[in-house]
Amino acid sequence: MIEQAKFLLSRRAFLNATMAAAGTMALPHALSSVAHAQSVKELIWAKPLETTQLDPHTSILGSSWQVLHLVYSSLVDVDGDLRPIPALAESWVEESPTSYLFNLRQGLKFSDGSDVTTDDVVGSIMRVRDPATGSFWQRPIGPITKCEAVGDRGVRITLEHPHAPLLPALAATMASILPMSKLKDGSFDPSKTMLGTGPFMVTEHVQDDHWILERNPHYWEKDLPRIDRISVRIVPNDNARIAMLSDGSVDIASFEASPDAPLLLQNVPGIDVTIETSTNYYMMALNAVSETSPFVSAPLRKAVALSLDREQIKNIALGGVGDPTAVMAPAFKACDTSALPNFARDLDRAKALVAEAGAEGKSFELLVRNIPADVQMAQVIKQGVSEIGLDATISVVDEGIWVKRAWVDNPSQFEAMISWYAGYADPAISTLWWNPVLAGFTAGHVKAVPEIDRLIDAAYQTTGSDRAGILQQLCAAIDENANMIPLVTRQDTIAVRTGRVTGLIKQTEGYVHTLRGIEKAELK
Repeated sequence: MIEQAKFLLSRRAFLNATMAAAGTMALPHALSSVAHAQSVKELIWAKPLETTQLDPHTSILGSSWQVLHLVYSSLVDVDGDLRPIPALAESWVEESPTSYLFNLRQGLKFSDGSDVTTDDVVGSIMRVRDPATGSFWQRPIGPITKCEAVGDRGVRITLEHPHAPLLPALAATMASILPMSKLKDGSFDPSKTMLGTGPFMVTEHVQDDHWILERNPHYWEKDLPRIDRISVRIVPNDNARIAMLSDGSVDIASFEASPDAPLLLQNVPGIDVTIETSTNYYMMALNAVSETSPFVSAPLRKAVALSLDREQIKNIALGGVGDPTAVMAPAFKACDTSALPNFARDLDRAKALVAEAGAEGKSFELLVRNIPADVQMAQVIKQGVSEIGLDATISVVDEGIWVKRAWVDNPSQFEAMISWYAGYADPAISTLWWNPVLAGFTAGHVKAVPEIDRLIDAAYQTTGSDRAGILQQLCAAIDENANMIPLVTRQDTIAVRTGRVTGLIKQTEGYVHTLRGIEKAELK
């Protein structure tokens, strides 16, 4: 604990010095010359990453979802407790465990003024389900056997069997409603442009610099949005975004998985800082597929799991932000971690498992992206495994190499690596990635376990009071297997100029909707 305190104090001093230096640097003209137009209610938001994937049905990046959420809407949304609420569908009826009838709002329009029809809704849902689309949301959205129009405003979804995450899955941007007639006649290409029913519409985009989103005059919520324009600035550097907040160049800045952001921001006057509660989480994958990986050994995987100090990962590597987590984030209240076999740190048991595996003194590579949070987590993990007689060699690579080695190559070209998963709005959705046959993208390093596959199916199909027991069993089975090991929730930091924005929703987030509720917010 003394060494940890020294580390934090020295880190704080370093960050303070860094910020002081950043404050003396002149910002690029494109960033420093931003001015609020007096006649337009304009919100200026600085975010670190560009939106690169425009088709909401196939986008897999949270950095892209952030903008897609502002342009598109889905049949349903979720509230602050991740419960489904009306969106384009003003109501719905569960006619049976396998049939849902959605009633669309009257007079729905896309941002170009064209009508939203039941054909658009049916076509959009079935496009997600179509394997040819290549949507990773095909399975989370459910075993839909039929989606059909019922009259002018009704849409019925029929399932092959009960699917508990249906409504939460429909709230994702991956289930957005598109203008299908325009897509079919070729006048709209969702991979190149955006046309939706959300509160804003895109009017300008300069790659890696900015987006301009104007108020959608046809938005379905009356008299909303109250803001006329959102100017999205792409600013990769944390210190640059903080400097822009400090001099008033931007109204909101987001800091994604930046462990130093809370410490840096506490030195900036005139801003309010929110650490967003999230269902997203970091995890460490141990390659159980490659024959050259030491982690084909289940005892050795369990030993590594038992060596982990999640509180230390949180406090040292992530600046005290986040919560230790199992495969279902604490926000879901679905998994009792005290009942999991390998969750609590137990060095004696870990050492015994290392001996059982005959791996004393074994060295392995820990692959990470060149991202501060990932590198710092790797350092804490390296220290932990050293206490049980293992040696982790940290390999820091750029994201392109990391993606190829971790997710493209099969078998995956790593022994251990750090990544993160979105937690979404239902506790079972992300567990699908532990079924390598259904997930596909995890097949290079996740070994199929029939019992886990059975429990995933049960968690997806079981509704009502029986589901809680199934979810706990699934948590325990994933923990016991120790193939992909959840670590700590991935919390994002959002800083807002004090008094500038009112009414911005603070809630548990599962879909990386950084400006959730912005349509109801006001500028002062």
